[in-house]
Amino acid sequence: MAKPFVLLLGVALGLLSGSARGQAPTPLHAFLQQNFDSTVVFQSCSGSINSPDYLILAKYQGRLEFFTYRSPYRQALGHYFPGRLQQKFAEEERRFRATLPDTNRYLLPQLVGSATLGGSWRLLNPPGLWELRGDQQLPKAASRCVIEDGEENTFYLITRKSIRVARFYAPEFYEQCAGTDPDRQRAIRARDALRALLQEPR
Repeated sequence: MAKPFVLLLGVALGLLSGSARGQAPTPLHAFLQQNFDSTVVFQSCSGSINSPDYLILAKYQGRLEFFTYRSPYRQALGHYFPGRLQQKFAEEERRFRATLPDTNRYLLPQLVGSATLGGSWRLLNPPGLWELRGDQQLPKAASRCVIEDGEENTFYLITRKSIRVARFYAPEFYEQCAGTDPDRQRAIRARDALRALLQEPR
């Protein structure tokens, strides 16, 4: 009985570590694929911060929904609080990082007006966004362009039939250093459109 348990644990840990770096779909991705017609999941991470941080815009029968899946404790790290709160928040952050992304308490709906969501969806320009080519498909950046611990932007482009992944490492830096690229520019616009939804009044 121990071997099946170890195998399942290994699979779960592999999914978790992959999802933090934008490398593997999770149960949350599978849920979105099964229950929405099309979904854009944006993930941002870096070498120093590699836990899930998703902005999700999903469409079902003409209706749009915006969700976040992110740690509510990350901003508290490194800040002093009295009464053992600092330790408590650190423990909660560790619990978040150990949780495989799914429809759990970290998946939160963000109540944004339908007109605003519609405008953002049009800015994303599906189905054109589903043709986005990530760094692996783009021409190699100039060898003189080197940056350490840059932000990695990952897009999961989900339909009922497939999950496509497009990744961009330090996109603004490479736009300036290696020259402009239409796919990289589209990724930056899509990222900014999704982040702007966080600033909408509730």
